[in-house]
Amino acid sequence: MFKRLLAIALLLLIGCASTVTPRAEVDSRAVLEERFIQRTIALEQTLADESRIQDVSFPILQGATELCGSNVINSIGMAVATGFEFEEDFQRSARELSIGASVTVIGVVSDGPAATAGVRNKDIITSVNSNPLITGSNAGTVFRNLLEEELGNSSSVILGVQRGEEALEFTIEPIAICDYAIHLVLTDELNAYADGSSVFITRRMLRFTDNDKELALVMAHELAHNIMDHIDKRQQNYWLGSVVDIAARTQGWDTNGYFGELTGQAYSQDFEAEADYVGMYVLANSGMDLDGATYFWRRMAVESPANIASGHTSTHPATAERFLALESTLEEIARKKASDVPLKPELK
Repeated sequence: MFKRLLAIALLLLIGCASTVTPRAEVDSRAVLEERFIQRTIALEQTLADESRIQDVSFPILQGATELCGSNVINSIGMAVATGFEFEEDFQRSARELSIGASVTVIGVVSDGPAATAGVRNKDIITSVNSNPLITGSNAGTVFRNLLEEELGNSSSVILGVQRGEEALEFTIEPIAICDYAIHLVLTDELNAYADGSSVFITRRMLRFTDNDKELALVMAHELAHNIMDHIDKRQQNYWLGSVVDIAARTQGWDTNGYFGELTGQAYSQDFEAEADYVGMYVLANSGMDLDGATYFWRRMAVESPANIASGHTSTHPATAERFLALESTLEEIARKKASDVPLKPELK
């Protein structure tokens, strides 16, 4: 049988239409070099995208500390890496971008503590409070652990830095921010999401946001999901229905997880609306000018016209409803500012 299928496949291949122009001959060594060039371009752009995310997110995470409760850490607003932390195919490109075996600064938040102290991109970190750093595959992890420990023990940290031929020291005073890391996801899906401990922004969403204000709106919404424990609440709702699924299965009735899915979606639109509402307060406390931020939802309507008036079965409110609700929240925040009232979301 297999031989017959193989013969049929070969006959089909012979009968397939082909091209009529010659295929350009390319030197294999040139292909390898072009791969390196393209990987270097891709890595450089990824680092730039991650820097934008950190620049936009830092003041948001700083302004939201009162809303984050005890989930707060000290930060100096700086990202580092070694070449070993990239995929093997990109390690040569990392070296091309001056990221080698030493702990190298790959991002400094604009106006953040490290930038204010004088730290720059591509600086090599050599010590933390006079504790020398190692180089090699574990250097990045050692540095982050050491920095976290030192930040927990003192009100400032001294970084030893090698910049070209210069050996420098910078005293940096950390700032308290919410402990919700915001990550770039290298996919072309127009999406952003939270998992209870972090926020994730896809590459396409990063490109789609017309300006940093729109990106901040997306981040604040996802951050609000974490602040309001929506992921845990959805999981609790899911397990509540799953108890019925399990009980039904013991009686010989396979529900295919129907009740878990049903309760898992309970209050989904309300959770999204609450994240929109709390997210606007997150933005307001960051000091950002909020004028025009809500227009993001009008642009989303252009991207997905079906969501302009989506029904109640949808997990998210319609874009028209979201825009108007956010405009109402902006008016509420403006009234509080005018009355010198603390900018905190109203609770039931």
